[in-house]
Amino acid sequence: MQNLAEQLLNIENKVKAVLQKMEELSAENDVLKTKNNRLLNELDELKNTKSEQISPLVIDSSADGKYEEIKKELDHYIDEIDQTIELLKVS
Repeated sequence: MQNLAEQLLNIENKVKAVLQKMEELSAENDVLKTKNNRLLNELDELKNTKSEQISPLVIDSSADGKYEEIKKELDHYIDEIDQTIELLKVS
């Protein structure tokens, strides 16, 4: 009979330990949920801030002209490189 009482007491202690651990994990889960929501809100704010910063940007005509100038210059360099490669192949 004493052995049965000890086993029951042992089971009761284990159940209490499991319940304690469950309460601790539940509290930690609540903290993590709160932190996750805060981080999601910060991410949304950052996305909104970025889109607000990007949306008003307009390329002016002088920038467009510079783009064309740079593109022509790069095309010229590419042509020179292609010619050099052809000369190296022939030699």
